Amino acid sequence: MKILQRIEDFCGDTFPDISKEKGIQVWLYKKTPQSSRYGYLKEGNPLEISLYLSKADNANIAKEVLIRLLVRSFIGQQYEYRFRNHVQTLFEDILSDEYVTSVVTFMVMGRKLGRANCVRALEQAVEETVFRLSQKQTQNKLADLMYNFFQEEKIKTKKKSNIIEQREELVLKLLDFLPEKIKTQLQQTDLSSTTTV
Repeated sequence: MKILQRIEDFCGDTFPDISKEKGIQVWLYKKTPQSSRYGYLKEGNPLEISLYLSKADNANIAKEVLIRLLVRSFIGQQYEYRFRNHVQTLFEDILSDEYVTSVVTFMVMGRKLGRANCVRALEQAVEETVFRLSQKQTQNKLADLMYNFFQEEKIKTKKKSNIIEQREELVLKLLDFLPEKIKTQLQQTDLSSTTTV
């Protein structure tokens, strides 16, 4: 209970009522020597955590992994149950959420957020991002975007394409995965830079 309270304190909000009513299920599994994963949230259900530990894992490792997954559950619940109209995006879902998860985990465990822990948090976020990008649903989103983009390009022009120009257009397509707030800021920055020139 103390851990959940600390997560709420550091996040500046409370767990939604549904998690207090239904609880958060934590399934404990034996971690295999081949696996580097310590756990994950069930896709589409932030109230279900799968935790993987081996006999070699000590209490500190178990505690850190559990806190990390509870923080991830907290973030997932905010999207799922509080901001029902909030459209999640690839970059927001993955890299930023994972970085925040790592940072809050360190704070809950009483560690200082010095540069070394910020670097470690970033490493954990990148590792988790790579894992989540390797998942089928996310890969399908990106594969569809790439396929559709190059099909459109093929229809648009019959002449030999300029790959550098296509790259710029592809970057603009990928921006669709960014949160609306960031896209708006980027557009405003582009407008202000063009008006001052």
